[in-house]
Amino acid sequence: MDVTARWAAVALLLGAPTSIALVNISVLLILVCWPLSGRYAEKWSLIRHHPITLPSLLLFALVLVGMVYTEAPHDIMGKHLYVYSKFPMMLMLLTLLHEPRWQSRALAAFAVGSLITLVSTYANVWVQVPWSDSHQRGFGVSHNIFNDYIAQGLAMSFFTALSVVYAMEARGRAARVAWSVVTVFAVFSITHLLQGRTGQAVLLAMFCALALVSAPVVWRWRSLAAVLLLMVVLFASSPLLRQRILSAFTEFGQYLDGGVVNTSIGARLDMWKNAWDMFLASPIWGHGTGGYRMYSLQFYNDAGQCAISCVHPHNQFLFFAAEHGVIGVLAYAWLLQRALVAGLSQQGRYRLLAVAFLTILLVDSFINGPFWVTTERHFFASMLPLLLAGWRSAASPAAVR
Repeated sequence: MDVTARWAAVALLLGAPTSIALVNISVLLILVCWPLSGRYAEKWSLIRHHPITLPSLLLFALVLVGMVYTEAPHDIMGKHLYVYSKFPMMLMLLTLLHEPRWQSRALAAFAVGSLITLVSTYANVWVQVPWSDSHQRGFGVSHNIFNDYIAQGLAMSFFTALSVVYAMEARGRAARVAWSVVTVFAVFSITHLLQGRTGQAVLLAMFCALALVSAPVVWRWRSLAAVLLLMVVLFASSPLLRQRILSAFTEFGQYLDGGVVNTSIGARLDMWKNAWDMFLASPIWGHGTGGYRMYSLQFYNDAGQCAISCVHPHNQFLFFAAEHGVIGVLAYAWLLQRALVAGLSQQGRYRLLAVAFLTILLVDSFINGPFWVTTERHFFASMLPLLLAGWRSAASPAAVR
């Protein structure tokens, strides 16, 4: 049972960038095998001492408590309970992946899934890839494969960081060159073959974060300048990237001038404004689990607009603020802070990867719902415990051994 649960955790990371079905099967195996696998004292010690345990449990507890005073119906509350059950499940993954060999296997599984996505993305430019979600040929259009373009941009941005780390760690020249080439192709796929601005934004932020933590102090600012210069070159060479960035300014101006909400930027600005108003109406406890959906019905009368804007406000901080008040916002910020502390306390690849990942998570938290949207939460809720599973406290059994 223990070995099955661990391999299921590895399969979960393989499915995160490629297959929701594989993710669901892996989660089911973990839920069945983890309680039957024993090692309860060791598991409890690992969970009890880990920095992300308390904030994860607090966030899930707020969801449970919010069900008491919400006006949302049972099916909406059930949806929230199902989605945010990923928080306690992250603690289960910590116990399954805490050994270095299982961390390496899970990280390699994610790399394999990402390579499949990357190869399929380029193949989709010239031929019809049967498993592709997009069906457009040529350059200048979006080529998302297994997930929507936002989720693919997020996963591929982290895979870019992973390929950079693999290149830095490579012992042979051939391996170093190979991973460097993969890095270039991964960056190009995000900037030239995906239409989502999210992937492009987190890619820039991720590279800046990597430059800050990996470069020597005397080279730090030069590294940041090099990253920015690279982004300028990519901007100049990608019609798709230029169009998406310039349209963002246009959509922003349209919302300020006439309240236009039928654009990506306009819809987000309007959702943020309404979520902020919901927060101000109940700043301490919020409106309870599912409260955002119920109160957003007052702002969106159009069924088409409500299908997007009534689900979540495309901002994880404001989502928790509207439903759980300032306590929810602080709990989520606490999770990010404890995760960063745990990540920075590690050495080698997992320190760099944790910083890159948390940068992506932070940026996405301001423009999407990383722990709410289906394809995104599978990635974030499985990768976060993987990168932090190697953290050791002096009191944990692993540290003693």
